[in-house]
Amino acid sequence: MTKITVKQQLVLSYVQDYIARCRQAPLIREIQSGCQIASYKSTLDRLNSLERKGLLNRIPNKHRGIQLVDAPSPQAVVEAPVA
Repeated sequence: MTKITVKQQLVLSYVQDYIARCRQAPLIREIQSGCQIASYKSTLDRLNSLERKGLLNRIPNKHRGIQLVDAPSPQAVVEAPVA
């Protein structure tokens, strides 16, 4: 399991909620405003950290180029007996 900071979790939750509500990814400025982050660069740093940790993907040169990575839910893992 990947550990993330509280600030990264705030950004990840915002992106997840935004995509669920609006059916498209937020702009970086929208994340900055919605998470009350002081600078654009800090927002980029948090997104880059989340991408390095494999929690989202960013598409270069695209305004709304953020995609969530589907993590398997604990119920999706099924243990099968070995014969």
